[in-house]
Amino acid sequence: MNWHFANTLGQLLPHNLSRQVRELYWATVLQNMALAMLLLFEPIYLWQQGFSVEAILWFFLAIYVAYFLALPLGAKFATTTGFEISIALSTVFQIAYYICLYLVAIAWWWAIPAVFLYTLQKMFYWPAFHADFARYSDAAEEGKEVSTLHITLSAVYVIGPLLGGALIAYGSWLMMFAVGCLLILVSNWPLLRTREEFKPRNFPYLDAYKRLFAKENWRSLIGYLGFGEELILLVLWPVFIATVINNYVEIGALVAGSTLIMVLATLYVGKLSDTKNIHSVLRFSTLFYMFAWLVRLTTRSPFGVFIIDSTSRLTKNIVQVPLHTLLYEKAKTRSVMDTVISFEMALVLGKIVAAVILLFAFSQLGSMSAVWSVTWIVAAAMTLLYMTI
Repeated sequence: MNWHFANTLGQLLPHNLSRQVRELYWATVLQNMALAMLLLFEPIYLWQQGFSVEAILWFFLAIYVAYFLALPLGAKFATTTGFEISIALSTVFQIAYYICLYLVAIAWWWAIPAVFLYTLQKMFYWPAFHADFARYSDAAEEGKEVSTLHITLSAVYVIGPLLGGALIAYGSWLMMFAVGCLLILVSNWPLLRTREEFKPRNFPYLDAYKRLFAKENWRSLIGYLGFGEELILLVLWPVFIATVINNYVEIGALVAGSTLIMVLATLYVGKLSDTKNIHSVLRFSTLFYMFAWLVRLTTRSPFGVFIIDSTSRLTKNIVQVPLHTLLYEKAKTRSVMDTVISFEMALVLGKIVAAVILLFAFSQLGSMSAVWSVTWIVAAAMTLLYMTI
């Protein structure tokens, strides 16, 4: 029986990882150990410092507007200097961002340089990350490689929230930020220990916007706008959890437990993405993910939050695996950087749209109960856009 389980598990894992993808895996795992501690508590930290929900939205809207304008510059840097160098450089700005974020407790205006530093981190990281993975992943095992990365990161996100919550509860916010920054710095080692083989190319700035809005790309653009729900998942859902559960360790434990539940299911979806109709997998999982948003309309208890967070993380990962598999498969048949930049720009545009819609809605609403209800409905509606991909 143990042999049967090991054999089944072996069929779900990739077997042809390139050196570049292995290095990217290790660097991503180390960096995400830090992010698993920090991301959940970032919006909660701002909320604890007196930022309203609207102010937090304005903060992240400013980041994504600046990022949308800076993305082609990140692609230009990565294509002329190298993917791994670009990823390593992003960590410098990420550490500086967390320093400024911590200093918001001293003076609110530290949020202004934080916006620009986070923009630079994203600009140097995401184009290079997606291009590196798309170029060096194995076309025959694309789904398995994507799902394995998601599962590896999910294991990290089981430990990270617990560690982050414990560092805050038994130490301080400063301790959590310091440990996170140290891990981010160490994450550069796997990428920089070997020399990257790289051929520079030109990347015109305005061409990125022309491709994004080109008629033949409208379907993909509309589908990727669905990532507007991710802004809500990463920024507003943690604040909502903090209104229901006041203990940081309990918040970390809730998210850790939720993440653990969805691990094996995501591996299986990676196998399906390589062997079945990937569009069917994406559409089926999108419907479930939409319902996970709508169920939030009835949730006000800690147990309800745990059940919904578990379901949401499971269905979110099931959506992400075929979606990213399709992206990397498409990138292999075209220019890698052109494809991933169009994806990332559409994704960012979706987050901008979501923030603008919610800010307008919040200005018209009088109660927080109505605010949360509208937020979940907007997220559910944007989720449906994934079905057009």
